[in-house]
Amino acid sequence: MNLSWILGVGSFFFQVVVPGCALKKRRKMFARPCFSEDEPNNLTCSQPEDACDEETSDFKLARLEATRIGHVRWMYLDEERSYKVITRAMKPLLFEIPDFLSDQECEQIISLAKESGLSTSIAGHQSYEGDLDEVMKEADRNVTLDHKDYFSRDLNIWDSNKDGLIDLQEIKEFAQNHKELHLKDDEIHEMLRLSRIADSPVKDKIPTKLFLQEWNIKKIILYMEFLKKKSPRHRSRFSQQAWLHQDKTTHPVLKRVYERIAKLTKLPRKLIQGSEAMQVVHYEMFGHYHAHFDSGTEHPNIPCCHQNHADAPLCKLCRFITILYYLNDVEEGGETAFPFADNTTTLHEELKNVKADEFNLSTNCHSANLVFPPKKGTAIMWYNNFVDPDSGLLGNLDLHSLHGGCDVIKGEKWIANSWLTAPTKESRRVKSLYGACLNE
Repeated sequence: MNLSWILGVGSFFFQVVVPGCALKKRRKMFARPCFSEDEPNNLTCSQPEDACDEETSDFKLARLEATRIGHVRWMYLDEERSYKVITRAMKPLLFEIPDFLSDQECEQIISLAKESGLSTSIAGHQSYEGDLDEVMKEADRNVTLDHKDYFSRDLNIWDSNKDGLIDLQEIKEFAQNHKELHLKDDEIHEMLRLSRIADSPVKDKIPTKLFLQEWNIKKIILYMEFLKKKSPRHRSRFSQQAWLHQDKTTHPVLKRVYERIAKLTKLPRKLIQGSEAMQVVHYEMFGHYHAHFDSGTEHPNIPCCHQNHADAPLCKLCRFITILYYLNDVEEGGETAFPFADNTTTLHEELKNVKADEFNLSTNCHSANLVFPPKKGTAIMWYNNFVDPDSGLLGNLDLHSLHGGCDVIKGEKWIANSWLTAPTKESRRVKSLYGACLNE
């Protein structure tokens, strides 16, 4: 798979959708970044001419230090007790914090999400609505194959054992090799039925003469593409989500979590307050999210989404840190996988040429270098980006941060995400959209 595809569809560029505070304000520029710990009490930093504390110009993002995998430190994140912080990877820099949330806090966050209302999770610009019957009728109206699918008329592409018959295994191999799709037997039978190729294939084998008629190929291709884009089992993401915002009505449980985050990350509260709302995600059976990045910093002329005051049609995610919380124990499945964590051989150019199928965590979950089974109350925290050496602000994306959620095989899965956004050297004087919500 081409890396730009992962960044474009998986996580990097987004149409502008600001959950909660959809602010229609003009771009606000500042003389210096304004963080609450650094500005004098009598200044609001609301205008470019306002002069913040001189120390603000020296602000740099902080990363926890780590010496080796397995290293344990204890940190006082609230007044009640200390928390165990375990280094689980160096690339990306990743920590596990058992019992970061209590059982009661997990249940309260789930309850808040349900009260807020859950909606379908969307990856990038995709739409999951569609009518398969209409798609198949379109094939009846226009049997001409798209140019990109001309190759599929080749008998050798399908009949790998050269016996003059196309069997279920050969259809599965075509789907996997050419459409990055892992079909089940029942799906193939349904495809053949809807394509009217064979209502009951003899021993699941179809003569090539019948199978390779162009109108039949067109129906098969359209069926596979529909499943790839629309089917909950096969699309890149299958879950529901809700957003819990930071404002004056923030629930006490969230306030406690944000206080722990501030002490854990050692980042200014103003930066944390200016980050995105907490996302709560619910996965049912087959629920998953294939490998993706949470952040990126390429294309300096594209604004960070959390600073997109000008309502540019495209923005990029500038998420310095991801903190993922497991809110329940899953009966089976639902792991979080990092395919390239601490990989010493996969470089940027190699990653560009990885096949798309390798990012399918429904089939490749346990081939990942690092896999976390969900455990209620545990949090994992990792750095999506390096720190820019010149400015001390958001730097290049760490390609090792590629990750995703594996299929829920049995039961259900609840997680939450906190994304801590940060400015780049190009946007260091632009205030966060989300921070304004706190003043409403």
